[in-house]
Amino acid sequence: MGTRPTVREVDKRLIAARDALEVGDVIFANPAKAVGEIYELGLGDSSELRELILGLIDEIAWDDYTGTRPPQRSYESAITDCELWAFAWESERLRKPMYLKFALKNGLFYLVSIHKGVVR
Repeated sequence: MGTRPTVREVDKRLIAARDALEVGDVIFANPAKAVGEIYELGLGDSSELRELILGLIDEIAWDDYTGTRPPQRSYESAITDCELWAFAWESERLRKPMYLKFALKNGLFYLVSIHKGVVR
């Protein structure tokens, strides 16, 4: 088992994700997959999704990280070789366990997956 990511590294990625969303919109790493997941959550347009994810990121702590160690690299064409950051936690806002996976590239937030999850 690898030592990456560290607590500091996870915290930095969560801050960077928030910063990216505060200045930009959600970009879908795989739009076809994202549409199905967003529909399952009962969300509307992407501006609603952006606000939701900003709120969800505030709920996430470093120990909610559920990705691989070290973080897996993406194979999606838009974010090839970018690190994937996956989290599972009990969302107060949505009142259910949630799963969020994202990548950051050139200061932009790429949504890889968002759906009801299982908290470990």
